[in-house]
Amino acid sequence: MNRNYVFDFDSTLTSVEALDVLAEITLAKNPNKDQIIQEIIDITNLGIDGEISFTESLEKRINLLQANKSDLSKLIKELQKKVSPSIERNKEFFETYASSIYVISAGFKEFIIPIVAKYNIAADRVYANTFEFDEQDNIVGFDRENPLSVHNGKIQCLRDLKLKGEIQVIGDGYSDYVTREAGIADKFFAYTENVSRDKTTQNADFIAPSLDEFLFVNKLPRSISYPKNRIQILLFDDVDSEVAKQFSNEGFSVEIISKESSETSILEHLKSAHVVGTQSTKITNRMMNAAEKLLAVANFSIDKSNIDVAAFKDKGIVVFKVKKSIKKNTKRILDFINSGDTIGAVDFPNIKLPAYKNTHRFLHIHQNIPGVMATINKVLATSKRNITAQYLSTDKNIGYVMTDIDKEYNPELIKKLKNVEGTIKFRVLY
Repeated sequence: MNRNYVFDFDSTLTSVEALDVLAEITLAKNPNKDQIIQEIIDITNLGIDGEISFTESLEKRINLLQANKSDLSKLIKELQKKVSPSIERNKEFFETYASSIYVISAGFKEFIIPIVAKYNIAADRVYANTFEFDEQDNIVGFDRENPLSVHNGKIQCLRDLKLKGEIQVIGDGYSDYVTREAGIADKFFAYTENVSRDKTTQNADFIAPSLDEFLFVNKLPRSISYPKNRIQILLFDDVDSEVAKQFSNEGFSVEIISKESSETSILEHLKSAHVVGTQSTKITNRMMNAAEKLLAVANFSIDKSNIDVAAFKDKGIVVFKVKKSIKKNTKRILDFINSGDTIGAVDFPNIKLPAYKNTHRFLHIHQNIPGVMATINKVLATSKRNITAQYLSTDKNIGYVMTDIDKEYNPELIKKLKNVEGTIKFRVLY
């Protein structure tokens, strides 16, 4: 199916609202700076949520900005530093699908075009407002003939484009959603990497906490094979709150469960858990068997009897035990989820590989029996893809091999690796 991907700019492609950043520049020496900037932010949000007309929002903000054309170069430099992290790491998507990507924004071409140009988005695919200047190059207004200068202007702009094929709109605001409500867009993704607006998410077809999620849903090439927001972290409520904060800041989905919960309730929650953290709650073998997706357990207690380490090892589940610093040891678990590193694990061979760009990382846990590694490498060799790095470590029971491979591999390769005799657990990273 032919698809068109229509992106918003502010708080989507970038992590900020550009006019708010411009206000920081133009009002730097104004004694009422903070008060005026807050007023601009409030007006911005009212316009985004459709509480006031967008024309009114633009007028009020431009009057408060007191900006000059010379300020725009400073703004562009700041915005270049504020590209959303998942947009930046998936730059390849924009380069590969350039002919299917558009930017429709109520922002201004003067600062949008220079930013998106670095992502292979041509100026003629950017639809946005334009400033008007006086003889001293002061910004005094905007082109009122532009449909994007009025309320719900994105509907008219998208309609005028007459795009063929499916249209997917990606944005953070209600003003993006209305294209779906009007029947112009086929799907609307509420983009929440930078800001989550209830009015937007409540109406979305999909919620995308990052571009990784958007690309995953659409089965498009991406830098991370499995979005972090889909990785479930289950923490018992006696675990230090700093742990939950660290996982949340990394973009993982965190759920807190009471240690007083019934076993039935705990077993139900464990069904979707990829990582479990406990302080005093004993993780029984029954719990382990219920957690089919479980990759790792973090024991934040000095009590070693909380976990039957040998049983978890047999299931290919990595166990980490906190010794001193909660922050340091939580990072070890994060390194395992993000990179496959097992440094600090108490039941697994310790492996660490550096991050590598433009590859996917295969993690293969298997019984340490003759012939497994030879079979793995034979399967990889027949794929005819470039292997950039590989590391194997074993103990008397298990083997753990990490392989970095060219991203352009046939998905059948994964099935073959999972079916290698002796395989305990297989996972793809990046």
